[in-house]
Amino acid sequence: MRRRDLFHRRNFRVAMLGQTSSQVADAMTSLGLAQVLLFDLNPGDTTQAFLRGLVIAAIPLLLVGPLAGYLADEYSRQAILRNGQRVRAILTVGAIIAAVAQSTSIGYLTFGGLLLATRVLYTARATVIPRLVESHQLVAADSASLILSMIAGLVGVAAAGALEMFDVRAVFAVAIVLHSASSHLYSSIVGELGGGRGDLRERDWKAAAAQMRHQKVRFSIVSSGAGKFLLGVCYACVALVIDARFAVEATGYAAVFGVAGLGTFVGTMSAEWIIERVPRKAVAVLASVTSATAVVSVAILPNFATALGAVVIASFAFQNVRVCNDAAVQSTVHTASLGRVFAAYDVVYNLSFVGGAAIGLSLGLGHSFESVLFSCAAGYAILSFALIALGSGDASRVTRLVNIKAAV
Repeated sequence: MRRRDLFHRRNFRVAMLGQTSSQVADAMTSLGLAQVLLFDLNPGDTTQAFLRGLVIAAIPLLLVGPLAGYLADEYSRQAILRNGQRVRAILTVGAIIAAVAQSTSIGYLTFGGLLLATRVLYTARATVIPRLVESHQLVAADSASLILSMIAGLVGVAAAGALEMFDVRAVFAVAIVLHSASSHLYSSIVGELGGGRGDLRERDWKAAAAQMRHQKVRFSIVSSGAGKFLLGVCYACVALVIDARFAVEATGYAAVFGVAGLGTFVGTMSAEWIIERVPRKAVAVLASVTSATAVVSVAILPNFATALGAVVIASFAFQNVRVCNDAAVQSTVHTASLGRVFAAYDVVYNLSFVGGAAIGLSLGLGHSFESVLFSCAAGYAILSFALIALGSGDASRVTRLVNIKAAV
């Protein structure tokens, strides 16, 4: 299944247009608010403003998942997407008010409200995809969705940067139009997208917990959670290595996340091709082994190219696992509980990364970089053995091919 074939499906095409419009607006609003809150209203206190922004961003990112899952199961997902975009258009008006009134409190309230809405809409979008494509097309669909997300982010940042040269309020005005357009696109999807009264099975956390005990879901949570934790450690430690050895300060951190984005993009592109040829468990195990090798190379040869190369390789390896696991969860869990289960999976994923990055930074500041890097590599090695022992619940390769051919 090629990604472009999915766009022959009208509902999938419209949903991706709605997502792209929304995420271009997200990127524009984020950059516009950063300009207002970090520079325009805090010219001499950028560090403190940045830390406040991180704290506000962490709350919805880590804690709103259960609420997002509940809403996605209990209410029509199409209504959530349609009305959620309208809510974001209204909230973005707050950004214009913050810029005009020069109010940091209104700006941060707007920022927090938009992030809360983003987490709810992310879960709704993820649970809608299985209703738009066949189960054997989920990896391609998730890959296409993630690629469009990255493109939308780049387009949004570029557009916001251009408009900021004239007036930052124009950034927010365009974002409002795009959110409204996204709402209209989601409204035009024809068919049942799940959630609410359309799903007659029991919808509660007990039912969701039973679904999470499924082998395929459990393997996805463990492999994605542990892999993202170690990736956080890797990012933090490599950033500290670059900062300490090459004295590039903030540029080092920017370089790490820049090349991480490159690895993630390539991994998203390759996931569909890889999962068609390699079992999901093997993909996860090979990703851990490859990442361990890359991290060890930094400890042995701590130069700039090796450090950034390790980040690219680890990001690429993990993204292949992540895309495959997303599709496994979406295809395994019944639609009545998918919101709660996917939200729990997402919370574990995000908490793991934040925890790994925090531990990597704290250990890197108190111990030698080599010892932390070797510890990270050992963690990857332990994870690879654990994943070999842990059942993935996947069908054999022959069975998968038979099912795909039958579906086609």
